[in-house]
Amino acid sequence: MSRRIFEQVRLPVALLLLLIAGFIFFPRDDEPLAGSDATPSIVAGQPDGVIISPTPEPIPSPSFTPIPTATLNPTPTPTPTPTPTATADPTPEPVAVGGAEVLACRSISGATCNGELGNLPPSAGTFTALVRFTDASAGDSYNAILDGPSGTIPGGAYTLQGSGDGYYYVMFQAGGLPAGEYTLTATRNGDAVAVTTFRKVGG
Repeated sequence: MSRRIFEQVRLPVALLLLLIAGFIFFPRDDEPLAGSDATPSIVAGQPDGVIISPTPEPIPSPSFTPIPTATLNPTPTPTPTPTPTATADPTPEPVAVGGAEVLACRSISGATCNGELGNLPPSAGTFTALVRFTDASAGDSYNAILDGPSGTIPGGAYTLQGSGDGYYYVMFQAGGLPAGEYTLTATRNGDAVAVTTFRKVGG
């Protein structure tokens, strides 16, 4: 090779060699650098297992106040005219005054009045005054007093041996009573605690 040709190709050859050397020795992007870890570290989530997105609190359903329903006033039902019936024996309404009641009875079963009297028939030989009371105290004295056309007839006082609720009764002779209105009064320690009335029918 002549000197002239060498001078012409020297520069291109040198450049070519530099390119080849650079291609061989220059690191590429897809290769890890020398001394670096070949496996990259990937962290998912949060340390200690904490859940990143907690379950959302349920949204409460809105409550609605019900609209009150208008109530229509019903058409009043006309009151039927009562049919006159035969007059029955009136049943007296006992009046309780002090935790007691008194009843005029045909007979009694314990504290039960059998046949409360409104009208005492002329054929009745006896009747019983029944006094039922509550919250009595030992030593209280109960009595039943009959007032009417024949005057005042005390039944006979009874003194309690115990305290609490109970009953007292006394039997009256009815054969000799004249017809008319009678009042039966129960007393406790001399004070009236209950009253009822009945009628003795004439014979």
